[in-house]
Amino acid sequence: MAVLDPMMEAFESEMRARPRPRRASTRRAEQIDNSSAPGAAALARRIAQFWAAAGVTVETEIIRCGGPREAPIFGVRSNLRNALPPQETRDGHG
Repeated sequence: MAVLDPMMEAFESEMRARPRPRRASTRRAEQIDNSSAPGAAALARRIAQFWAAAGVTVETEIIRCGGPREAPIFGVRSNLRNALPPQETRDGHG
């Protein structure tokens, strides 16, 4: 990279020498295969447990989303809307 003047060169070398904070990454988290049947079931349990801890009951189900017959892809369907549980209306229906 061509530097325009000595001050910019000093600034660039100072910035390169500073330690950089490590970026947040999901790679360090527990990995589960969400597209397999057992992985989708584990994900559904985790979703239900999360909302149960918040005092909300969330309905989840495992569905086949596609893929070949030899290696189907599974997913999780729930009654969450925009990642939030459904809210009751005034007449008591969701």
